[in-house]
Amino acid sequence: MRYIKHTVFCLIIFSNTCFGKEFDKLFTIYTPIEDRSQIENSINKSFNTMIYRLSGKNSPTNIWKIINAGNSRKDFIKSYSVVNNNENNLLEVNFNKNLLISKFKELSIPFIGNSRPTILFLIKIDSGLKDPYYLSFQESDSDLEKNIKNYLTKASQSRGIFLELPELDLLDLNNLNNYEKIVNSKLFFGEKYLTDEIINIDISKTGINKWSVSGDITLTSGDQNFNEIFIKAFGEYTDESINLLLNDNLIDITKVSSVNISIENINSYQDYKKSKKIIEDLVGTRDINISKFNTNTIYYQLSIYGDLKSIIYEFKDTSLLSIVDVIDDTSTIQLQYKNE
Repeated sequence: MRYIKHTVFCLIIFSNTCFGKEFDKLFTIYTPIEDRSQIENSINKSFNTMIYRLSGKNSPTNIWKIINAGNSRKDFIKSYSVVNNNENNLLEVNFNKNLLISKFKELSIPFIGNSRPTILFLIKIDSGLKDPYYLSFQESDSDLEKNIKNYLTKASQSRGIFLELPELDLLDLNNLNNYEKIVNSKLFFGEKYLTDEIINIDISKTGINKWSVSGDITLTSGDQNFNEIFIKAFGEYTDESINLLLNDNLIDITKVSSVNISIENINSYQDYKKSKKIIEDLVGTRDINISKFNTNTIYYQLSIYGDLKSIIYEFKDTSLLSIVDVIDDTSTIQLQYKNE
């Protein structure tokens, strides 16, 4: 394990183009830190966040399960360093993926792989100061907008999930304005963004310190502390949605299944090595054996943790392998290798 000090200029947490995608730096945790005396405490917090992220559950049960098995938090760290982002110091902790996955498997703790779900938030705000608009990641005008974005950023970082806001062009805005009474906004955005879930919220100011919230969250408030009231309700609803999505994507370590894989377009030994390495690196892969091969197609029999659904979800994330067909009856996945 090594300690380094350097500067990082930006942290990219969000993307808005696809779903079931790989979470960048899944095994890297950033924790605010004021000085070096806090490093030990920040490492412990980072480890806890890493376990929450990998297990999909924000409960300390799995943390203590690992610690009680005779492991130190530092055993799973490759390196850590202090980085600077917008004049804020953060402790960047890089965890050892293979050691963590191995320990989860040893202790039969279900986990989620690199392929992570996406939630798109359609938050329409009518403050009375300008025309109603959908919140995006452009510069914020109000404390309410900043609070929502800060919450999404922190939740995305801690849970390892994509929490996104739409980026609308002029055509999108014109279509929404002209047809909003006959076009369901969830259907409209569902066509434009590939996402696992859409959360729709309308926030309207109805008077002095009076607000109305409708959609997936409903509340009315005449309190001047509306921002705090809304963020609390928003956080509770979002956290519940995250829990449900992540739970659906857990890989059950206690369950072992057999899957047949065929990979087309294998035209060289390098193609074979690269494609096989991709399968070996999937967190759900337990064992892999060649069953046969012909001119440009190779066939494998996989022993996997979880089931056919969980391994399919992992394959959706791979850039060099695309799914051609799935045959449920024979637990077969037909893939095509994409030459770089």
